[in-house]
Amino acid sequence: MRPQNRGLIVLILLTLGTSLAFSFPKFSWPELSPYARYRLSKLPLIGRFIEPPAPPEKEYLETRALIEKLEAERVDRYAPDLFSRIKKKWERAEKYYRTGHYDWARSYFEKIRKLGEKALKETRQRRRARKEAALKALQKLRQAFAARREKLPPEKRLKIALALWRLETLIELEEFEAFEKEARSVKEIYGL
Repeated sequence: MRPQNRGLIVLILLTLGTSLAFSFPKFSWPELSPYARYRLSKLPLIGRFIEPPAPPEKEYLETRALIEKLEAERVDRYAPDLFSRIKKKWERAEKYYRTGHYDWARSYFEKIRKLGEKALKETRQRRRARKEAALKALQKLRQAFAARREKLPPEKRLKIALALWRLETLIELEEFEAFEKEARSVKEIYGL
């Protein structure tokens, strides 16, 4: 090989070596929206220079835990309108979170939190009111049974006692629709 070619090859290797070892620092682009930064950070060449926004992982996990709590508290039964609004907002928030719209996802997480607190409060009030009404109805049935107990045959007493026990169990399970149905049938069948 000629000396000129060797020098040229060494120069090319040095240029390639230094260009591969050199990297530009990550820039923060405050004038770009978080979604624009997210999308630009995914591009092959430009992505090296743009830091993607941090996902709101904590808010996401807190909101998901709130949704699970709402389902456990049976909000769908006691406040169905609020629960359906929360579920729609949760679907949107998840979509925005997955696609990198972190600023929009954060705003939806906040809306869900506020609606969730309102739904929990409303659910607890409605549950308490229904339980109190059911306990009053059960108390009336027990008083009517106690007034007629001595006049009834033992078999009928046992059937009524079992029916009242079933009603009490339905209240404890918070099956108020079934309780109301059973209470009406106990009144009609046993004349309480």
